Amino acid sequence: MRKLKYNITNDDCMAKVKKRSGVLQEFDKAKLKKSLKRVGAKEEHATKVADKVAGKVKEGTATVEIREWCITELRPLDAKAAKAYQEYKKPKK
Repeated sequence: MRKLKYNITNDDCMAKVKKRSGVLQEFDKAKLKKSLKRVGAKEEHATKVADKVAGKVKEGTATVEIREWCITELRPLDAKAAKAYQEYKKPKK
């Protein structure tokens, strides 16, 4: 394996995830963290869950699967926030 000239992190080359509509969109860990905080997760819990989930995301991963991973990772840290995340429906624009 060749050593790269630049230090590339996982955040720099994210996979595209498949939304419910079938559209592919770049995975955005910051967006995931924001959604976790929106349902009441503490900053440190949202960061921990987003980091763990980001490590699992591969090209073409469905957002529904990402949501399930978030719930699974958040539940032991904050059961109330996990339930709120599970029940959360994004407002339609």
